[in-house]
Parts: sequence; C-alpha cells; structure tokens
Amino acid sequence: MDHADVFAIFAKVGELESISGAARALGLPKANVSRAVSRLESNYGVQLLDRTKRRLRLTEVGHMLHRHCVRILDELHEADAEIAAHRGLHAGLLRVGCSADVARSLIGDGVPEFLERYPDIDLRLRIGDRLLPEPNSIDVVLHAGWLANSRLIVRKLADVPTVLVASRHYADRHGVPQGVDDLSNHRVLGNFYLDPVASDAGRLPARVPVLELVRRREKVTVPIWSRFASNNQSMMLSLVHAGIAIAPIAAGLIMAELRSGELIRVMPDWEIHDPPAIYALFTERSAIAPKLKVFLDFACRLIERAKARAA
Repeated sequence: MDHADVFAIFAKVGELESISGAARALGLPKANVSRAVSRLESNYGVQLLDRTKRRLRLTEVGHMLHRHCVRILDELHEADAEIAAHRGLHAGLLRVGCSADVARSLIGDGVPEFLERYPDIDLRLRIGDRLLPEPNSIDVVLHAGWLANSRLIVRKLADVPTVLVASRHYADRHGVPQGVDDLSNHRVLGNFYLDPVASDAGRLPARVPVLELVRRREKVTVPIWSRFASNNQSMMLSLVHAGIAIAPIAAGLIMAELRSGELIRVMPDWEIHDPPAIYALFTERSAIAPKLKVFLDFACRLIERAKARAA
C-alpha cells in the first residue's frame, strides 16, 4: 500500500468519521482501513483519531492532515484527467451518481454494453437522492427533475415527457376529471422534494415547480391532494396502480400500460407545463475527461432508445 492509497483511505475516514463506513465506501476490508490509519499515526508520531465507544472524531492534527490528503488527491485526480484528455484516452475510474429511478429506467440496462464497449473505463455507480459531484467521490451526477442556476456545469440530456394518469380501477370508482373545474374533486399527486435544502443553489440546485396544465394559451394550477407526497416515481406509480390517486408519471415508464388500457391518460387535451428533464451535473475539472464525454454520449443514446421503444 503506497502513500497515495493511504492518503485516499484517510481522506475517506475523515470525510465519514468512520472506519467501517470508509471501508464500505472504498470496498476494502475494515482491517485494511484500520492498518492504514495506524500506519499514518506511526509514521507521524501523532494521534489522528479520537476513538470513543459511541463515535470517532478527528483530532486537531487529524483535521489538518485530512485537508492535506484531500488536496493531494484532488491534484492527482486533476493530473490524471489532464493527461488522459491530452492523450484522448477513454480510460480510468468514472464515478457516477444517480437516483434509484434513473438507475432503474435508464442506466441499469446499459451498464453491460458500456463496460463491453469501453474496457479501459472502470465504472462506479452510486445510487441515492440529492447527490452532488464531489472530488474523490462522484465525477458526474445524473439528475431527473428541475434545476436552477448553479456553480456546477450542467448539460441537459433530454426532456422527460410526462402525463397525468389514473388507473382503470380509480376511474371506475371515482371517475376522472372532465375539465379544469373538476380537478379539485380528485386526488392528484404533485411535484415534491423530500429535502428542503435541495433548493439551495450551493448544493443540488433543484427547483420544484407547482403542477400546472396548459392548453394553447390557457394555464391552470392543479389542486394537490395533501395526504401523500413523494419524490420517487415508482412510489407515486404504486398509488396510481392501487387506484388511490392520479399522478404525473414519465410517459416512457407507462406506455405499455396506456396502450393496454390499464392506465388512462387524464385530461388528454391538456399538457403538463414545465415537465422534468434529465441533467448531467459535473465540475469544471471533470468536464475535460474523455471518459466523461463518452459516458454522457452513451447515456443520450440510451435515452433515445427508450423513447423509440415507447413510441
């Protein structure tokens, strides 16, 4: 284990303030992580961690070394990216973050093909919400939703056509809205983020519009059912399937059910105003890496294939 490996381990330990957490994040045995920290403490003759029964904290000198480790790793990563860009290489470690919805509907099926096509790129896929591109953690985040202005570099990959739908069961029990004035008599789920700090432009620069329908020059705000909200399309769709509510759902996820009649498009002569899109968020440093460019181009091709299947 060389210096760079040890510094990388300690950077992750300091970030998570956990030996076991760092081991899981790095995919290493916990014993290896402990040995790396002990090696640093032995080499420098200092205590880097304050270990208690309940938690682990960095000591004052631990904080100082952690800052240096992060900076060193950033510089190594930047050197690797610049050299790869100079040589035009599609190679190296690419760390991608996305939500479970994006992973399931877009990325998951394409991973085997991507790995086969680019044998020199090692892919790490992290699933979660409110993820951000960060040095030594995530190179690019694929975000489905809405974005405001940001300090990050943003590339819009595609719009996400979205339709208001109900199940046949809901229609049989409650009917469906026949016009704008009838919307308030129905249970309609709206756009929602669980994390209120998501709208902070210094973090994930998300914005969450109210649900509105448009028809030519007309626009109406949809009354939203107050009893349930979720930022997960699969959870919203489960309520639709159960006949409990009407919801705006990405058309690509439900085209087969719309064709079969299992789901019904609600107010089909109206469109959803300001539908979501799929964005790639990354830092200026990551933008120069050829591996990122080929991944984003590949993601765009996957989106086009999904649209073609749904057409």
